Amino acid sequence: MAICFTLVTAVAVGCSSKPENAASDVNKPAPSIKVALSSKSLPYVEASPKINEDKYVKKLRELSGTNVQFELIPHPDFEQKLGLILASGEMSDLLEIRGINTPVAAPAVNNGAFLELNDLIDKFAPNLKAKISKEVWNSPTLSKEGKIYAIPNLTEVTHSQAVYVRKDWLDKLGLKVPKTIDEYITVMRAFRDNDLNGNGKADEIPFSGRKNFRFAELFFGAYDVSPGDDLKQGAWKYVNNQLVPNYVRPEMKEALALYKKLYQEKLIDNEIFVQEGKDWDAKIKGAARVGMWMHDPSYPDKWLTEVRQGDPKAEILVIPAPIGPDGKGGTSIASSIGSAFAIPKSSKNAEAVMKFLDWFYSDQAEQFMTYGLEGEDYTINNGKIAYKYPTTPDGINKENMHLKFIRITGPSYVDNKVFMKGRNEGELISAALDVANAEGRKNDGIDMPLPPTMQSHPELAKNGLWMETAAKIIIGTESVDYFDKFVEDWKKRGGDQIIQEATKWYDSNVKK
Repeated sequence: MAICFTLVTAVAVGCSSKPENAASDVNKPAPSIKVALSSKSLPYVEASPKINEDKYVKKLRELSGTNVQFELIPHPDFEQKLGLILASGEMSDLLEIRGINTPVAAPAVNNGAFLELNDLIDKFAPNLKAKISKEVWNSPTLSKEGKIYAIPNLTEVTHSQAVYVRKDWLDKLGLKVPKTIDEYITVMRAFRDNDLNGNGKADEIPFSGRKNFRFAELFFGAYDVSPGDDLKQGAWKYVNNQLVPNYVRPEMKEALALYKKLYQEKLIDNEIFVQEGKDWDAKIKGAARVGMWMHDPSYPDKWLTEVRQGDPKAEILVIPAPIGPDGKGGTSIASSIGSAFAIPKSSKNAEAVMKFLDWFYSDQAEQFMTYGLEGEDYTINNGKIAYKYPTTPDGINKENMHLKFIRITGPSYVDNKVFMKGRNEGELISAALDVANAEGRKNDGIDMPLPPTMQSHPELAKNGLWMETAAKIIIGTESVDYFDKFVEDWKKRGGDQIIQEATKWYDSNVKK
């Protein structure tokens, strides 16, 4: 049984509870806007039958002075659903697009689907203009040729995939935390060969991931070929005076050979190319069959609580990813821009949308996004906030409503060590964030605009020919040498042109 207790984080409380933007004038009706955004795979959000009647959404309307209505885009199918929305031309007043340089959004930007935001920011968003750096505004994720097309959702932790391990399994076997590839394989074999969940079956899965290598890039970083974000253009390396995507570099062949070996030995989940998030979750949590997995390092307390539903004695750690010959590892370091929101040209309420976005950088918004509802999530004592840190899975899921879901932009405390350390299992969280911030491979193509040829030939991006090739090699329908044929074919179909375009961007914007 979880022990409930209250931990206190002291912050100054503002005197005014009135909305801080111009839209809060009581003599005017609140402007109405529609916002289409990802469900983020948050259980509280996805389980809500009527998200727009939720108490946090109602409070958001009250504080922001804006009658906002949310339209959910299912997270697992975000890329596909966003493509359908853009193709239909029927868009909300504000749309999450992840970035104007993504394979899905870039064509829409080029076709004039979104408003240029420079003037709107100057007129109606003083907080956004003052508190978001020029470097961020100039990112190709948000702007093109000096014109801003999207507002950022920023994150402090730019390494969003860390390795989780069942510490109790390591302890039971007397094994130390692995560091090298060989040490990882030794641990994985021990996880496979021992009945660590005690059910009398040989059903332990040493490492599990989701389809399209989602949360499964465990060993790529050891070879410095992390494929990168599947919703953007992947990770790149500047080598031999060229900017090249990691998934066609020679070292990728070595990495795929290792994954093939792991697959054949059943050291990685053999459903890794087809597995949906819910099935992956069930294996790790309810069934407690998985020894290692990867995910966001910010919530090890949530993972621990949920894994204990399947095994009450479970213990977990976040550990460094396996290192390669150069002593480094980890997935590619991502942009500080976690996502981005654009205003379609069809919006009839662009001014109201911009004022709404600007409100997120107010003191009032920061208090609400961080601490939630007064009287329920926190109390105020002597001018200080006493925050009730959640200690149950349902409580943590509910907390994500104000910490993650409705925070379209503005400061985030999810990755803030001082705030997170006050949680139940705070030391575990602090250690996890330390691990995440200490590792990761540089992505030389970070925030690069989508190369034109990759835009016109999406099959040349990570989720196209490479994903198909990787699956064939790892499963065993093709030999490792098939990778060479893939690279040759990729280059002939436009890959050489992509490298030229990417290199030109790098030489002009990064190398200079």
